[in-house]
Amino acid sequence: MKILVSYVPKADGQLVIWANTYKEKLGLLGAELGLSEAVIAEQQAAAQSLIDSINKVSRKKAELKEATSAKELAKQTQLQLIRAVATRIKVMPAYTPNMGKELGIIASNHLVDENEVKPIITVVSQPGYVSIGFNKQRMLGVSLFSRLKGELEWNQLCSIKKSPFIDKSPLREDGQPEIREYMAICFNGFGNKGHWSDIATVVHGG
Repeated sequence: MKILVSYVPKADGQLVIWANTYKEKLGLLGAELGLSEAVIAEQQAAAQSLIDSINKVSRKKAELKEATSAKELAKQTQLQLIRAVATRIKVMPAYTPNMGKELGIIASNHLVDENEVKPIITVVSQPGYVSIGFNKQRMLGVSLFSRLKGELEWNQLCSIKKSPFIDKSPLREDGQPEIREYMAICFNGFGNKGHWSDIATVVHGG
């Protein structure tokens, strides 16, 4: 049985190159092939629209990456400045706890019910690893577990305080993508507490 392979590339970068080539060569060969000017123009416009759409997404991805980096830098530098002044404010003669509450510079005293906490996790497959982000619900950290879909037993990966955790576990079979499941429970430094998170599933190709 013959397997037909598409002449249209799947990767966006290669698709842009292919569409550019098609657009240019059709302008040179279209009339010779017997295509009307209207059809040639329509095809070239379709190719250009495809190119523009892919390039727009690439630009947006670059902008998002830059904005994310700028945000993290701002959180490090600007919050450091704010915390420094907040520390000074708290020792000023006119300062009162009520002022601190209004400014939002007093930590919340809400107690965490360790028996009711339930972490939230998200998983993303990347080349060579799976990134596991988590919200630890104001606890010290979480204990992470994983298994292949269809297995019964969970394997503990680690107890960790800072998100995300990078799981570099190799594939069970080289070159064979696998469906992995992840789950977490909050950790208070002495043991696991609260409810299990929902199971997060990802297809990982190594």
